[in-house]
Formats: sequence, structure tokens, C-alpha cells
Amino acid sequence: MTRTTGSKGENTLKALRVAGINRLYKQGFSGMTLRELAGDVGIQAGSLYNYFSNKQDFLYEILRQVMLDVIGEMEVALDGEDNPRLALLAYVECHVSFHSSRQQEVLVSTTELRSLNPENYKRVTTLRDSYEGRLREILEWGNAEEYWTVIDPQVSSKLILGMMTSVGTWYSAGGRYQISDLVKIYQTMIENLLFNDMAAANLSPAMVS
Repeated sequence: MTRTTGSKGENTLKALRVAGINRLYKQGFSGMTLRELAGDVGIQAGSLYNYFSNKQDFLYEILRQVMLDVIGEMEVALDGEDNPRLALLAYVECHVSFHSSRQQEVLVSTTELRSLNPENYKRVTTLRDSYEGRLREILEWGNAEEYWTVIDPQVSSKLILGMMTSVGTWYSAGGRYQISDLVKIYQTMIENLLFNDMAAANLSPAMVS
């Protein structure tokens, strides 16, 4: 695990994470070496062991930090929201903004999850499940407060997350839309989806036969 503390150590650690994301994005976990990573930030290869125990530990710390970052931003976004609709809109804004602005990290965290050993895989997916669970809780909250009637909040949360996460695969900073534009589009689409789900739940058998 990460061991170095202090301002200089923290700056080097941040540089290693940035360089690591770049290496993982371009070469993948199997294609990169820790020696290359050390060279990217101008330190001796042996100095890496002040920050990571081994290559697997390095990958775990990278993927763990991505999850901690998005969870942290989500918690800040939801803080103080007192109704499920506003909480949903805040969650959508956080997710779309994060996945649009940090595309390399998101792609690496998705594609390299398979490269973690079983123990580290479980740790990272536990964080991911916690993040997903907050969306499910918002949908259940909206059901309880009768903002919408989502038939299956667990399935719906996975569907919504899949829609939003895909933005990171195609968004271009120099393209037609700003991130703020995409946030509004996704917020509208997801609200419409929930209200359509509510309408479907209220249809009689004769109407859908």
C-alpha cells in the first residue's frame, strides 16, 4: 500500500498517478513497467517502492483512487438535497461531469478491473457497488415520496448508470457540446425515463395486451 507522506512525497505520488493513468491508457497493465513509470516522473525505479509495494499494488491504488474521487464528488453533490428529484439531478450532474472530464481514468478503471487480483478486485467493486447503491437509494426514496414509481430500482439504477457512463467513450472537449449541455440532456432523458416507467406501472392489463 501507499507509504510515503509529506508534501514532497504527496506531489510525487500525484505525479505517479497521472503518469500511471497515461501508461495504462496507452499500454494497458500488461504492457507497462514500473521502470517506465519511474522514468516518467524522474525518479529511480527503486524509489517506487516508497509508494507502491509492487505493480499490482500500483494498479489497485490507481483504481481505488478513481472510485474514491467519484464517490467524494457525489457525496458533496448530494449534501443537503432534501427531495429525491433534486438528489437525482445532482447525482446525474456529478456522474456525467466526472465521466466526461476524466475519460482516461474512467476507461482505465473499467478495462483494467480484470487485472486486479481477487482481493483487490473485491475491494474496488465494493466501492463501485456503494456508489451505485446511492443511486438506487434515490430511486427508492422517490418511490416512497411518490415522485415516481420505478418498478425495479436495482435494475433501473444499472440501466441509468450504463447510459451515463457511456458518455466517457464518445465525448470530445472540442466537439458540439459543453459538459454542462450534456448534463442537462442526460437529466431530461433520465427524468423522462422515470416518468415513463411510472406511466407503464399504472397501465391496466387491457391497455398493454
